Amino acid sequence: MKEKFIELVRITKKLRSEEGCPWDREQTLESLRSHIVEESYEVIEAIDLKDYNNLKEELGDLLLQILLISNIAEEQNLFSLEDVIGTHSRKLIRRHPHVFGERVAKNADEAKKIWNEEKVNEKNNEKDRSSKSFPSLIRAVDISNNYSKLDLDWESSEELLEVLFSEIKEYQEAIKKKNRLLAEEEIGDILFTVANLCRKEKINPEIALNKSSDKFLKRAKIFINLKKNINNLSDEEIWKKAKLLAKESS
Repeated sequence: MKEKFIELVRITKKLRSEEGCPWDREQTLESLRSHIVEESYEVIEAIDLKDYNNLKEELGDLLLQILLISNIAEEQNLFSLEDVIGTHSRKLIRRHPHVFGERVAKNADEAKKIWNEEKVNEKNNEKDRSSKSFPSLIRAVDISNNYSKLDLDWESSEELLEVLFSEIKEYQEAIKKKNRLLAEEEIGDILFTVANLCRKEKINPEIALNKSSDKFLKRAKIFINLKKNINNLSDEEIWKKAKLLAKESS
């Protein structure tokens, strides 16, 4: 294990060297942002598909991005891979006092609570640190999680549903007024509320939305094939048939 990791680090450094790969040499911290996001989503997709051979490969691709970013940072005298590993090891120990210290966690909920308490202790301004580079729905969840620790939160999913219905009505009013800017704002409020509903129900909104997108694509492909061969049904009837066929093949 140790030898294989050291070999991978050596290979990555070689790629960045003068004798290495022109593409790898010209990469920057900025250029690798999109790559690490793409690789992260490919890891998620492999997990969703239970494609474990591909998951192994995608995890390797994600690890490569981490090594490349660490190499570039070291070249710029920002930090090294050793710094990354050391910093994270210390953080794991700090945030697990129930494992490495005297605190006690009887279950996963208590362990998570301790983690969050330690996180807040480390970052007094945590509530304002939510990254704008997060996917928008995840950022909404992250912001709300942070402020919920200050008792700025909804009591239940039922309360959030009422908020959602209210936001939809406000969006409808904006549409009636033909106020595009206001409509955009109200759509944002709807999405923020949906993200919080996901948070309350412990559902990852990005994963949920991706699943719905995949479901639509499956139905759409069936719809297109059906429409080529059916002339006596309306598009709505064909769509209903496509939904049924997609469900049966799931």
